[in-house]
Amino acid sequence: MAIFCSMWSIATEYPLTIEHKFGTTVISGLPKRVATVDWGGGDNLLALGYQPLTVRYWFGDNESGVWPWAQPYLNTTPELIRGELNFEQIAKTNPDVIIAIRSGISKEDYEQLSKIAPVVAAPKDVGMYMLTWEERAQIIGKVVNKELEVAARIADIKRKIESVKASHPDWSNKTLAMATYWNGSVGVYSEEDVTVRLKTELGLRVDPRINALSSKGNFYTTISEEQLFLLDADILFWYTGEGAKEKIESLVLRPHLRAYKEGREVFLSTSSILNGAISYGSLLSLPVAIETIVPLIEQAIDGDPNTKVMNTP
Repeated sequence: MAIFCSMWSIATEYPLTIEHKFGTTVISGLPKRVATVDWGGGDNLLALGYQPLTVRYWFGDNESGVWPWAQPYLNTTPELIRGELNFEQIAKTNPDVIIAIRSGISKEDYEQLSKIAPVVAAPKDVGMYMLTWEERAQIIGKVVNKELEVAARIADIKRKIESVKASHPDWSNKTLAMATYWNGSVGVYSEEDVTVRLKTELGLRVDPRINALSSKGNFYTTISEEQLFLLDADILFWYTGEGAKEKIESLVLRPHLRAYKEGREVFLSTSSILNGAISYGSLLSLPVAIETIVPLIEQAIDGDPNTKVMNTP
């Protein structure tokens, strides 16, 4: 049977045929040994009771490549992939299947990985890194015959989101902007970005002018400092990598933003638990992200510059 990111059933039947952007993959039986080359890919496997054979280091201070919310589920020491894929390193783990739905792999990478084990790549006609958190979890759940558990965990996260929305009905009338400073330019994120999606799911909305800047299948674009007015939302998140906060604070036109004047800015550090939890967007990280981000939004969105917005944990 074939699966797509938007179509999945309750019980997996093997052999399982998966169509994706590089072709078709057949998985003969229930995988026992699962490797992943995805950014943040270990989380959902751990949530479903699988010990990933490999973990791809993304960012943060976690030497294992696994963040605190997932560490209690980790009972082994997976191979840690740093930087470019090391095919020999992956091959020696002897996987039954390799998950690559959020990996950015090329056709050549796919062909090399397929010599090791069947590879589950992202679906056709989906931009790189554009799968939603639900879709990523559902695909993995299908592969390892854990769809019921995935459905239950997704439902639990959605209940948390709906509870926040019900407690903050006014957020539906509030706009947000997410920006950063990188490589000499201010960059903005559309509603398609994984770090923005959670905020919109909680009820906030991105200014249509920002969404219009990004082409289909992309979620990030740069703007000139003269276009900084596009960031004048009810709440402005600044994504701050190394040295970025100082660059942002030195922007000449930033003090003219209402978000600046009214204390509506939130600085989100790259290494913070909150940024990690939102970026990973997994069954394990999202409950942490929701719990952590709500107080920050409450503090920043009130429009009172005297309300201190706490540092992101």
